[in-house]
Amino acid sequence: MEFPGEMPKAVRVFGPDGRETPAQIANGKVVFAAKVPSVGFAVYDVRPAEAAMASSLKVGPASLENARYRVALNADGDVASIFDKAAGRELLAAPARLEIKTDKPAQWPAWNMDWADQTRAPRAFVSGPSKIAVVETGPARVAVEVRREAEGSAFTQTVRLAAGGAGNRVEFATVVDWKTPASHVKAVFPLTAKNGLATYNWDIGTITRPTNTEKQFEMPSHQWVDLTDASGAFGATILTGAKFGSDKPDDHTLRLTLVRTPGVEGRGYTDQATRIGAATRSFTASPATPGTSAGAARIGRPCASTSRRPRSWPRPTPGRWARRYPSCRSRTAASGPWP
Repeated sequence: MEFPGEMPKAVRVFGPDGRETPAQIANGKVVFAAKVPSVGFAVYDVRPAEAAMASSLKVGPASLENARYRVALNADGDVASIFDKAAGRELLAAPARLEIKTDKPAQWPAWNMDWADQTRAPRAFVSGPSKIAVVETGPARVAVEVRREAEGSAFTQTVRLAAGGAGNRVEFATVVDWKTPASHVKAVFPLTAKNGLATYNWDIGTITRPTNTEKQFEMPSHQWVDLTDASGAFGATILTGAKFGSDKPDDHTLRLTLVRTPGVEGRGYTDQATRIGAATRSFTASPATPGTSAGAARIGRPCASTSRRPRSWPRPTPGRWARRYPSCRSRTAASGPWP
């Protein structure tokens, strides 16, 4: 979005009803909390300002907090706690970690994973020394960035919390400079919820699967995986960001496969060699709720946004202007960064 002259110190954003919504400038983009109807659009008025609106979000190198969650990071840069303030429950039984496992299938490595590799202990965890920094602070969103290296690969993970409806999930944006052959990396979530069955989303419906067995372990899914406690009282959902493989090694852990480069050397499968290089993976953790599919769609298929500079004639209130002259105000259909 362009402003006359240089980028302002801050912005104030008003919705179609004339009410102000949390907004900030981050990395040269305008970020604000937006609400957009299904198969529709919403018009928001973005105004330069000297200061942003007051923020209810909190952030530091070791913690983030919004109206729904209190998130804590440990010295290794792992998310050690996700406390759901609305439910009064801790979601994690242990820190959420990135683990690297050996991956050398005996046959057809592009398609197969072997049970022996899956049940073997991780080759390594992505851990310290870590470089941790606050990279976003404002009323719309806060974020902490963690930089680490392991097994020859570099990992940059950004943990975010937002205001408004987007604040009902904890977002993980992971950039990997992947240089670790014959292995894969998984995001591991040890949960306080326990159940012998997990629910996997397919675009045509859902299916429940048990804890890993020798004949059934790496599970396909499209948008999310859910582990609701056997009591039905609480649980957690991982919105997978279009990563289609995951597994459940016990009754309280979900593992999402992020990057995979199976070993092919010396076995005639060189045509099945896979990714080495940069990869970006986004996924989120949230409580088990009926709105899981809608939340997953916001991650996998975010709304588009565009902007329009206002005309020079006198401006009425934002709500009236948006209804009467929708093409003359800033438009957005996005709840994320505004380009």
